[in-house]
Amino acid sequence: MRELAGRMRSVDPDAGAALQVIAHFDALVETRAGLEATIRAAAVLAGCPAGLVDRARRLRVRVLPDRQRADGEPTGIRSPLSADQDDAFVWLERPGDQSADKARAELDAILVERLAATVRIVLDRTWSNTPSLDPASVELLVDPAADERIRSTAARRLGLPVDGVFAVRVGIGGAHGQQQALTVRLGDLDVTIEPAGRGREPSAPRSATGPLVELRDLPLSYQQARLALRFTRADADEPGPAHVEAAALGGMLALADGCDSPAAIAEVALLDRVTSTHAWALATLTAVAAESSLRGAAVALHVHHSTLQGRVELLDRALGYSVVTPLGRTRLTVALALRRLRRNRW
Repeated sequence: MRELAGRMRSVDPDAGAALQVIAHFDALVETRAGLEATIRAAAVLAGCPAGLVDRARRLRVRVLPDRQRADGEPTGIRSPLSADQDDAFVWLERPGDQSADKARAELDAILVERLAATVRIVLDRTWSNTPSLDPASVELLVDPAADERIRSTAARRLGLPVDGVFAVRVGIGGAHGQQQALTVRLGDLDVTIEPAGRGREPSAPRSATGPLVELRDLPLSYQQARLALRFTRADADEPGPAHVEAAALGGMLALADGCDSPAAIAEVALLDRVTSTHAWALATLTAVAAESSLRGAAVALHVHHSTLQGRVELLDRALGYSVVTPLGRTRLTVALALRRLRRNRW
């Protein structure tokens, strides 16, 4: 391959350079080069920083063209390690606008593709038995008593940038075989640290996400996610959301602190007494509180408007207040929230 690259350079310099890149990475594979040596070779060949991020394995390597390792965020041209992964990739940081240099751009594309292929081979050889994620590292990130220096060390261990922005998601009832790379079980909950912009569909049947915060405020995101989880439906057959965003609840989170007061207990007892009399009562009240009109609630419940009107009148008499007035609707919304909060203890 090297001889062919040499001959091609005299005929077609661009093709010769591409063959030289391929030969160089083939040699790295043949000599069983390590991960950092592979990234270093790419940086030297490209004349610009090169790097690797693999969050599942908690790997982050970035090397400058002078062969020195340095921290830095991924920029420039990327190549994923596999088609179905978006959190494991290599990259080249070509400075400036290279769009006008077509030959340079084409060579970079070949280089980063060969880098990804070589890194995959190295990882298959050296990381075939990837250790399981240490829950203690995640626990340190969400522990309000942890020292900032210790929290930063835990973040680096997990492959997270210390200057990044994150949200904490908590869930219950998820299948462990489908958990994400930064998901661990803490107590009864699955806890996931999610970098900003990497939101995914929650895998747990019930989950809640805290607000986006910097590393030092992850305990706050965790606390608010736990409170928000109490607003999810307590049972699969009960009306209510399966996933809740803490940021969308705002001041409603304060209800969790007062859900054990005498007034809250009495309000929930009244609601439970009324909803226990008819199988449709809880779903009806939930729809009335959620929709802007009775017609909207009737559509959501798949019942005729006149049927819903009759049910609401019956429930109004049992509750002792009208659920269609502004004050009554607010009271009903708070009562439903208090009921969920008292049934969900996290």
